[in-house]
Amino acid sequence: MKTLRYPAFMVLALSGLAAFPQITITQADMPSAGDTVRYRTTTTTANAATTGAGHTWDFSSLVAGAAGADTMVAVGSTPLAYQLFFNNALLYPDHKANFAMRGPSIGMQGVSLTNLFDYYKNNSAGYRNVGFGANLNGLPTSTQRNPVDWVYRFPVNYGNVDSSFSHFQVSVPTLGFYGQDQMRRNEVDGWGTLILPADTFEVLRVKSRLARTDTIYINQLNMGFAVPEPETIEYKWIAMGMKEPVLQINTSGGVNTLVRFYHHPGDITTGVAQVAPVAGMHAWPNPASALLHVEGSGDGPLLLLAPDGRVVRTVPSKAEAARGVDVSGMAPGTYVLRSAGNGGACRVVVAH
Repeated sequence: MKTLRYPAFMVLALSGLAAFPQITITQADMPSAGDTVRYRTTTTTANAATTGAGHTWDFSSLVAGAAGADTMVAVGSTPLAYQLFFNNALLYPDHKANFAMRGPSIGMQGVSLTNLFDYYKNNSAGYRNVGFGANLNGLPTSTQRNPVDWVYRFPVNYGNVDSSFSHFQVSVPTLGFYGQDQMRRNEVDGWGTLILPADTFEVLRVKSRLARTDTIYINQLNMGFAVPEPETIEYKWIAMGMKEPVLQINTSGGVNTLVRFYHHPGDITTGVAQVAPVAGMHAWPNPASALLHVEGSGDGPLLLLAPDGRVVRTVPSKAEAARGVDVSGMAPGTYVLRSAGNGGACRVVVAH
């Protein structure tokens, strides 16, 4: 991924001269299976109000907090029960996904969604969330968004305005059903230069207004309840080739609920949940369910050791700075990944 880096004073001086033309975002700039996007979150106050054409956003004072990573996996590597609607181009062409990404667990009264994977479709028309798979109150289920949620319509250019309505509904055993209606309204309201603590990008700014209403129907009462959520606004700064927003600020009721930004990978160790390295190398995402990325392992073979010291997997030698280790078939638990080349090791957690 290409990153433009300039001293902050130079960027500020040039911004008024519109030194860089506005960019266009297409399907090539979105993620695909095998990608890992690393980021930092922060609790630093960040004001997303200012925007416009040829604008310079200076967020260089953001304080890098917890590290994390989004890992995109092949649809075929997700649980088979989840693939019902998302891996069949003949029966469900609008929902045939290009990749899946693990999502957060969701819990509310009577409804628990765990081991969740969101499924995404990306082509020349746009980038959309087509549904999810999850364990619903402990039972695997596959749920389409119908219609789908169009996150972006391509090409993304300054001044674009679009909207999409999406809906999903899932039956809850012994309870009834849970559903959600969502209206997304997108506006590309700015372009220019974004300055982050360690990086500078040429970007488009997309403002998304999300109005959601949750519905719960209880069979025992023979009635349902519609619960409107407070409006969520997503401010996203997107750059060419960066796969996900290089800065995203979510607000609800005027209060920031999320601030996350790209931070140069050489400066951070990331993971879904951090596991301290034993020595010399690190791996992410950690825990992992499919593909584990490893850095600092040298070029010798890698040995994956079970808690009792048994070698359960050997990864052949490979002269690359970062390597991938497939753990999709591993039993959940804590392992030690050791390099036979330089003696480095790190603890990794496999969780499905």
